Amino acid sequence: MKKIIIMVFIILSGITSSYAVFFIDGQYSQAATGDYDYVSGGALGLGFSLTDDINFLVKASIETNTENKGALDELKYELARATGGIEYIPSFDILDEYRVYWRTSLNLGAAEFESDMPEIKDSDETDIGVHLSFWTGLQFNFTQNIAPFFDIGYHKTFFTLGDSDLAISGWQMAFGVRFYIGGSRDYNTGF
Repeated sequence: MKKIIIMVFIILSGITSSYAVFFIDGQYSQAATGDYDYVSGGALGLGFSLTDDINFLVKASIETNTENKGALDELKYELARATGGIEYIPSFDILDEYRVYWRTSLNLGAAEFESDMPEIKDSDETDIGVHLSFWTGLQFNFTQNIAPFFDIGYHKTFFTLGDSDLAISGWQMAFGVRFYIGGSRDYNTGF
């Protein structure tokens, strides 16, 4: 899974365009997992603008948690996700005046869930499935190149390999910063 994430980033970073605005997202995220406690971790995204208000974004995240740390029944688990999707940032005059933008995205990709009880031999389990997520939130364009954001949303993974009855779904939230790294962004015409 991690090799796939790296390959996607390499391919997308090789795409060049004189008109598209390119950006990188870095974020801290938390997600509910349904059958388990919440997981927290980080994510990186790479994207570019398709139009003034529609972006294409590829995002990879790894979030972990440990229950009963240090005990005999310690349980470690990790949710790794790699998604691609469309982000919509409509223009609202009242928000544009303050350089605040409402953004919504829909993403589809793959997820891998691993659980392990270190004290029990051969307790490692891995499930892979199709992942769907929805995000909505606010972005503040602090400068032309730096834009902090806050997103909330919902995610669900459909495990299709094996006979797993694992249910991984629930709310998610993220705090992050978007760094614009290329393309034409005119500060006076609404970015």
